[in-house]
Amino acid sequence: MGLAEKRLAESIKVEKIPAFEAKLKDKAGYDIKVDVDWNTFTAYDEYPLSRLDIVFDDLESFVKRICSDDMGKEALQEKMSTIHLTNSDNNDDVKMELKDNTLSLTVQLVQGSFSSQTDSQISDYVEKLL
Repeated sequence: MGLAEKRLAESIKVEKIPAFEAKLKDKAGYDIKVDVDWNTFTAYDEYPLSRLDIVFDDLESFVKRICSDDMGKEALQEKMSTIHLTNSDNNDDVKMELKDNTLSLTVQLVQGSFSSQTDSQISDYVEKLL
């Protein structure tokens, strides 16, 4: 990881994640922690880090979908308190899992192709588990 990646990661940690967590709280009505495995994002170059905004947008939309009413808010709060993001250079690693109050998403933001879960895919998956 070079200086540019370190600076961008720090900027995301200090500025974007707190703002993103505030948006999630506004939609869900409770605190949702966002945990990023930084080593999997900064091991390459700045590109995967710059794509995190796309993932954040899909996550915000997913939370908005689930939490459209009090029943959804209560159900999500019972099952999810953390979102954990991991990046991989292998498209076959892209997956999601809701376990132990953590929604773990593995995305592939490294190469020219881009693979992550859409808001509707995340919503469909999580809603079945609530």
